[in-house]
Amino acid sequence: MKKLGVLLVVLLFVSGITYAQRGSGERPSKAVEQGKPGAPRGDRSQMNPEEMLKRQTQRLVEQLKLNKDQEAKVTAINKKYMGKQSVDFSKMRDASDEERTKMREEMQKIQAEKNKEIKTVLTPEQVKLFDENLKKQEEQRKSGQGRMGGFGGPQ
Repeated sequence: MKKLGVLLVVLLFVSGITYAQRGSGERPSKAVEQGKPGAPRGDRSQMNPEEMLKRQTQRLVEQLKLNKDQEAKVTAINKKYMGKQSVDFSKMRDASDEERTKMREEMQKIQAEKNKEIKTVLTPEQVKLFDENLKKQEEQRKSGQGRMGGFGGPQ
């Protein structure tokens, strides 16, 4: 009976070790195909710029019911600002608080310019919805809910 107890403890120990080592590969959030409804929000750096451009535009098309002409114009605007909005997170991580604040302000300025341009393409009803969604996104960001939902980030 005592041998059986020792054997069970050893088996549990070995199975625990093998289970822990199983996680040494790719994280599940990255293994799931990105961009699918219900998929985890993995690292955005896994997406190439073209995929990010498509995703940003598609989100606006769905949320604001854009027509083909508007979609083409919004795609051009997103493409124009894509290079300006790229963030080097390693620089941000290594920057001082003051430098980080300046970087954040610059990013916000660029985003505001982009939003202003997008609004010129929209109808008054779409502008209203766009503003409402931006406000919701800002509230979620301030309250700590979700990461960058809404127009700019992963869904």
